[in-house]
Amino acid sequence: MTSAWVTVSSFIAPLQTEADFEAIVAADVDRWHEAAREAGVDGEAHVRVVRAGGEVLVEISPALDAAFTPVQTLWKAL
Repeated sequence: MTSAWVTVSSFIAPLQTEADFEAIVAADVDRWHEAAREAGVDGEAHVRVVRAGGEVLVEISPALDAAFTPVQTLWKAL
């Protein structure tokens, strides 16, 4: 399992705070909080918003990412 948080959404932030934009980010975070509950982990601890360099990122923890990442399997084409 990786130890890095995974970016699941990326937005270019408006120059000034806009309610509609913040609502879009909040809806995305809510969606990931629901996914965390379904995975059996706390959304507050496993979903975060990072704002830097004019960008807004929604990230999930390695534990939450692992809940959605299937184990790789080896297969052969016949």
